[in-house]
Amino acid sequence: MNINKKYIIIFGTLILLLVIITGAITYYKEKGVQTQIPDVQIPDVKQSVPIFFRDYPANLSELYNFLVFCHDTAFSDMEELKNKKIKEVVCILEPETVFKEETLLADTYIHSFSSLDSIISFKLGRYIGISVDLEDVIREYNPFLLQEDRLYFCSVTEPSWADSFYSQTEPKQDLVFDEGDISCRVKTERSLAMYFYGFVPQSESLNIKQYLVDEQTVSDVMTKQSFSEIKEILSNYPIIWQMEKPIIP
Repeated sequence: MNINKKYIIIFGTLILLLVIITGAITYYKEKGVQTQIPDVQIPDVKQSVPIFFRDYPANLSELYNFLVFCHDTAFSDMEELKNKKIKEVVCILEPETVFKEETLLADTYIHSFSSLDSIISFKLGRYIGISVDLEDVIREYNPFLLQEDRLYFCSVTEPSWADSFYSQTEPKQDLVFDEGDISCRVKTERSLAMYFYGFVPQSESLNIKQYLVDEQTVSDVMTKQSFSEIKEILSNYPIIWQMEKPIIP
């Protein structure tokens, strides 16, 4: 009986040690996994998409996010766009209701886009962005121009639709008049997109023209104080891209 009791004690001790060791190994493994999760966790895609609480950018940071989305869309190979010779995209902010555990949190807005060709008209007061792949525009107009290191452009938008941040982005390149907006840009290898953005104005239509000019003309235009005088100067240069859409109430 004493021998059996001795073996029972030894066996029980071994079982207890096995349980302790197994528990310790499991604990440290779980602890190790928990410390690694923040480094390897795949982020939620929805969390990386900027969310707006209005149907227009309310500050410069939101405007930047809006324009980046519009730029990336115009330069993407999305199925909706890849058959277009020139990529022209209209971006807007669409409402999306956010729920958590079946509780309404807020009415928010997220990015949406359409090809410019598919848009028949613009709605009065709607905030929109227009992004155009400038490289495709140049290639369509004259592919040999792509070999140039620098090209100069001036655009005329009628009527004015500048938002409150328009003059803060690049004030030395933008002019705002009651009749319309003037913007002059230099095309380099890092600058291959055209942006137009703002609230759709109260007018019969929105008209944008992009002129191919020279460096001196850019300097001359930006010193003028008259919208009509600038238009007269630019009328001597070729229109490389243009758009006109009716506006509905």
